[in-house]
Amino acid sequence: MLNHLGTKVLETERLILRPFRKEDARDAYDNWTSDSDVTKYLTWTIHEDIEVTKKVLEIWIDEYIAYENYNWGIELKERGSIIGSICLMNINNYKENCEIGYCISKDYWNRGITTEAFSRVIKFAFEEVGFERITGRHHINNLASGKVMEKCGLKYEGTLRKITKNNTGLLVDCKYYSILKEEF
Repeated sequence: MLNHLGTKVLETERLILRPFRKEDARDAYDNWTSDSDVTKYLTWTIHEDIEVTKKVLEIWIDEYIAYENYNWGIELKERGSIIGSICLMNINNYKENCEIGYCISKDYWNRGITTEAFSRVIKFAFEEVGFERITGRHHINNLASGKVMEKCGLKYEGTLRKITKNNTGLLVDCKYYSILKEEF
């Protein structure tokens, strides 16, 4: 049985993973929600203006009332502002598994930040919430995302063809990975 705790603050050497706040809208918009390079392989389109980001953050903040909600802003300690997001989604209480999703400003790509955040969330998900399995997936051309998953101990399971729609509405192939609690 899972021990849902909600989006509690988690910390690493360089990062604070924390619930989003209304005042994060400008950083989110400037760092990733308005960047077509960041959203290139994602299912949602760029935010055309900061008002869209504000509305999304309002929804996310309202959802924190549920203990089964896990959606963190990635705050770089040295900067004091958020540079990305990471969440647990598609939670299945009966099967005790979930999927992880993440997005980070391209200014911080290739610095190990996503891997650091991902590893901390895995630890929390297994040790504190009690998940037995965590999955991840990425568009087949987003090779960097696959490298993050492998660095975090996830194993490649296979490619599913035309499994999801990208942000242009096309069905695309995704590579799937997973890690089990006993492998962590």
